[in-house]
Amino acid sequence: MKEIIRVIKAVFFPNTCASCGEVTEQGEPLCDFCSEMLVHCDPIKRCIRCGKDKKNCECKYRIFRFDGCIAPFINKQPAKTALYSFKFRRRLSNADYFAEQMALCVKNEYRDIKFDGVTFVPMHRLRLLKRGFNQSQVLAEKISEILSIPLIDTLICLKAGPRQHDLFGKERFKNVKGRYAAKGSASGKTFLLVDDIRTTGATLDECAGQLFSAGAEAVYCVTALITEKKKTKENNAGKKR
Repeated sequence: MKEIIRVIKAVFFPNTCASCGEVTEQGEPLCDFCSEMLVHCDPIKRCIRCGKDKKNCECKYRIFRFDGCIAPFINKQPAKTALYSFKFRRRLSNADYFAEQMALCVKNEYRDIKFDGVTFVPMHRLRLLKRGFNQSQVLAEKISEILSIPLIDTLICLKAGPRQHDLFGKERFKNVKGRYAAKGSASGKTFLLVDDIRTTGATLDECAGQLFSAGAEAVYCVTALITEKKKTKENNAGKKR
């Protein structure tokens, strides 16, 4: 009976590529072509601390509080569309793919680190009510299960504010200041902090700072995508034109 239902669903509700819309194998978020077009992060070429390509390393002009940041993909198509389909269009099946790739990065690049818990960037209750789920929490839950590391819900978002996506550079760091807090003691713990996209690193840095204030020993970050090109007002204006 289950096989019959599966076949019927495959015929009337085929799985489609999150980027181009082509029909794909069941459970696959991307078609073969889009999978080939993914831009992977090269762990050899990136700075393990800030997460950016070494030629775009930000450590030379900013001191981040987190101990490291990694991601499986660069924030370009088709990975961008696949993540946004999960984040804004509730295509939750895409979360499985990204969580698997993020967990693989952790296994490879943080292999010598013993994590006490997986945590995530929290969402304000009003925004959570509007969206219905926190994409970072969904990813963290799946990564926790894959890596067999306890999930620890240890951060809270104290206030709503402008979306980071709409801000640039230093504005992002100002926007998140005082927005997050640790719920309790994190004494002596090493955390894997999960978010969906790392652009300037402002959100991750603020959350890491709160974990350290609560006594954390170390905080390492993992995101699904990392934005290599620095977002500026001039770049955004050019896109609008």
